[in-house]
Amino acid sequence: MEKLFKSIIEDAIKSNVSDIHFIPVIDDKIVVQMRFNGDNKDYDLSLDAKLYNRLLIYMKFISHLDVSERNKAQSGQYIYEHVMNYYLRISTIPISLGIESCAIRITPQYFIESDANRLNSDFIEIRNKMYQSEGLFLFTGPTGSGKTTLMYELMYDLKKEKNKHIITIEDPVEQTLNGVVQVSVNERANISYQQSFKAILRCDPDVIMIGEIRDEETAKQVIQASLSGHLVLSTMHAKDNIGAIHRLIELGITVEQIKQGISCIANQRLVKQDESSRCRKMSYMFSEHIIQYMVRDYHE
Repeated sequence: MEKLFKSIIEDAIKSNVSDIHFIPVIDDKIVVQMRFNGDNKDYDLSLDAKLYNRLLIYMKFISHLDVSERNKAQSGQYIYEHVMNYYLRISTIPISLGIESCAIRITPQYFIESDANRLNSDFIEIRNKMYQSEGLFLFTGPTGSGKTTLMYELMYDLKKEKNKHIITIEDPVEQTLNGVVQVSVNERANISYQQSFKAILRCDPDVIMIGEIRDEETAKQVIQASLSGHLVLSTMHAKDNIGAIHRLIELGITVEQIKQGISCIANQRLVKQDESSRCRKMSYMFSEHIIQYMVRDYHE
């Protein structure tokens, strides 16, 4: 199984694939698909149920998942050693009794600086704004649009140029940033967003990065940190910038806290370039004065 696993992963790495999906279909067959530039494409490999189950057991084992558990979703991580090391986030989900689908997210273990974002005018504007202010910088957009990558670029820049003390809470840590303190959420070990947040505020951070605002308690802690003079970066699933404001209000954040605590909301997505398979990033940013204008008539 190790040889088969390595063959699949190395083909994916060679093709710059971000995700691999193992999807059980009829007749005890498993379809393997790979995501490249936002599109899923079939991988030239045929797996029957018996072979797939053996491969799945191997993947669970190396990512420290419960091999015997087949009726509950699980997620783990494995470091794959290649020319450069990669984090493999291996996630399983039951789709019927005893049958599981599996997905693998592939990211380089160590963050690599890229000019793709750094030459973008919106990146430059956000970066320059971060140099001069504190508050919450919120990044929105669909899954796979590059929100986390953009935050990594900004944190890399803040560390390199301004030597800021940066602490992150991620679920899980997607890439390693040298000189940045990165905490990985682990519910089994009682390391949650909420527990970690209280701890890192005692560690004198200049910059706090929270992987995602998912619930009311996290939203309130993020806003409180931004109001107390910290520079805070986070993401949220929202259709657009206005949607992010409405979502924060739904999570119990007041209009006044939004006015005082949020410095920037940026929405990012990937857009196909004509009929080519390449994508380019489109982004739209709300600065403080636009945010205050958008909530001026909102009644709590």
